[in-house]
Amino acid sequence: MSIIAIFAVFLLSVSARTERVVQAAEGFTAPQFEINSDSSSISLADLKGRYVLLNFWDSTDAVSRIATADYDAFARNLGNEERFCLLSVNLDRSERLFREIVRRDNLSAESQMHLSPTEAAKIITDYRLARGNCSFLINPEGKIVAVNPDAASLAELI
Repeated sequence: MSIIAIFAVFLLSVSARTERVVQAAEGFTAPQFEINSDSSSISLADLKGRYVLLNFWDSTDAVSRIATADYDAFARNLGNEERFCLLSVNLDRSERLFREIVRRDNLSAESQMHLSPTEAAKIITDYRLARGNCSFLINPEGKIVAVNPDAASLAELI
């Protein structure tokens, strides 16, 4: 009976550790991703050693669209900061709509990416975005240090 109890404790600790590694929440390791566009590909592994603000948004969600503009302004004010990278990931079904919003909102095209529905479905699952769009500040070691930070918080953390 004690062997079964020890095995159960071991199994629970291993499963808890596995969940801790992939949960998209403050203090946890950020889920890995790779985003492919027409001209480039980027992954979280490519950005290791830098702070990464991973921002998920869509054009029909006013709150996420405003946050995207704020994050874009923050990144522009930093200039060519080697320790920081903004990656805004758009989850619109229409790439045409995404491109129009980037133009209208005067967003930096370098930091904006659009996902295909297949890529979006995987990231929505990995980052648990079912309850709306979200932003994650990931430290140089790959840990999430803030969820939905404002510009003042970003300045403090970086």
